[in-house]
Amino acid sequence: MRLPLFIAYRYLFSKKKVNAINIITGIAMLGFGVGAFAMIVVLSTFNGFENLVEGMINNYDPELKITAHGKKTFTYTDELKEKIEAVEDVTRVSQVLEEKVVIKYDQHQEIAKIKGVDREFDADKFDSLVVLGEFNLGDSSRYLGVFGGGLSSKLNLFPGSQELVTVFVPRRDVEYNPLNPIASLSTQYLRASGIFLVHEEIDNEVFVTSLEFAQNLLTYPNEISSLELSLQPGVDPVDAKEALQAVLGPQWSIKTRRELNELIYKIFSSEKWFTFAILALVLVISSFNIFGSLIMLVLDKKKDIGILKSMGAQSGTIRRVFMWQGSYIAIIGGGVGIILASILVLSQEYFGWLKMENAMVESYPIELLSKDLLLTFATVSILGYLISIYPALKASKTEIVNIN
Repeated sequence: MRLPLFIAYRYLFSKKKVNAINIITGIAMLGFGVGAFAMIVVLSTFNGFENLVEGMINNYDPELKITAHGKKTFTYTDELKEKIEAVEDVTRVSQVLEEKVVIKYDQHQEIAKIKGVDREFDADKFDSLVVLGEFNLGDSSRYLGVFGGGLSSKLNLFPGSQELVTVFVPRRDVEYNPLNPIASLSTQYLRASGIFLVHEEIDNEVFVTSLEFAQNLLTYPNEISSLELSLQPGVDPVDAKEALQAVLGPQWSIKTRRELNELIYKIFSSEKWFTFAILALVLVISSFNIFGSLIMLVLDKKKDIGILKSMGAQSGTIRRVFMWQGSYIAIIGGGVGIILASILVLSQEYFGWLKMENAMVESYPIELLSKDLLLTFATVSILGYLISIYPALKASKTEIVNIN
C-alpha cells in the first residue's frame, strides 16, 4: 500500500509535461476548498440560529404540557394535583387557560389568542423574552397583559399607553340576540405592560395575562385548558412524560416541548439538509476538475505506467496510484477549506466579530459541531474517491509502450 501512496504523492507535486494539468489540479483543489469552507460556515450558521430559536422556545413553552383528551377545559382537582406531585421530577405546575378572542385597540381590531396564567407561571424565564416594557399581569383591580410583537404592531399598541385594550368573545351562557348583539358578548379591558418576541406564529397572535382575567372573560370559572410543568434540572422530558402518563392514565395527553414545536424543528432540519444537498452538488461539479486532471495525467504518465508494469507492478497497484491521486486532491483542498472555516466559525463563536443590529442578540449566532466537520470531510473524501474510479481503471488498462 505504501508504493501507490508514495507515487501518487510524487505525481501530485511533481512537474508535468503539460502545464494545464497543474492548473486544472489547482482549480480542483480550490473548488473543493471553497465548497468545504462554505459547507462548514453555512451549517454552523444554521446551528446558531436553531439554538437561538430553541432558546426562545425554551423560555416560552413548558418542558411538559398536560391537556385532557376530548375536552376543551377541565378542573384542576386535588386528586389530579396529588397524582402529578407524586412524580418527583416535577418542580412546578402552572394552570393555563387559552382561547381565541377578538381584541380591539383604538381603530384596530384583530383575532388573537389569550393565554391566562396563574401565579405559578415562571415569570423569570419568560421575562427574558420581553423586549419592551416589563412582565406585569397586574391584579384584580388593574388587569395588564404582555403582547406578542407582531400582534402589538398590528394593533399599533405600545406599553404604557393609557388607552384601554378591549377583549371580547361570544358569551357561552346566553343565546345570541340579533336585536342587541352587544349583550351576547363577554367583554373585559386591560392595558399593555410589555411586548415579547418568540417566533412569528406566536408573536402574531398571543398575549399573556392573568388566569383570573381569562376565566372571567371566557366564563370558565375554576376551569383551565392545560397544565404547564417544569422539571428538575437534568431530567429527560421523555422519561418524565412516561412516568406521568403511567400515573394519570390514557385520558390525559402529555407532550414534551419538542413535540409542541415539532413543525419548527422539522423546518430547521429540512432547510439545513436542503442547503447541504445544494453545497454537495457544488462539490460534485468541482470534482469534474479532478476527473479532467486525472485523465490528462494518465496520458502524460503513459511511459511511467509502462515502466512500472515492466518492473512487475500489477494493474491493481496502478489503479490505486490514481485513486490516491484523486483522493489527495479532494482531501487536501477540502481539508484546507475545513480548517479555514473552523477558524472563522470559532473566532465568531467566541469573539463575536460580526454584529447584528436591531436584534435580540448582539453577535451573529453560530456554532461549530463535530458532526458537521465529519460529514463535510466524509463528503469530500467520498467524492474524490468516486470521481477517480474511471481514470484509475483507464490507467490500469494502459498497455506497455516502447520506452526506448
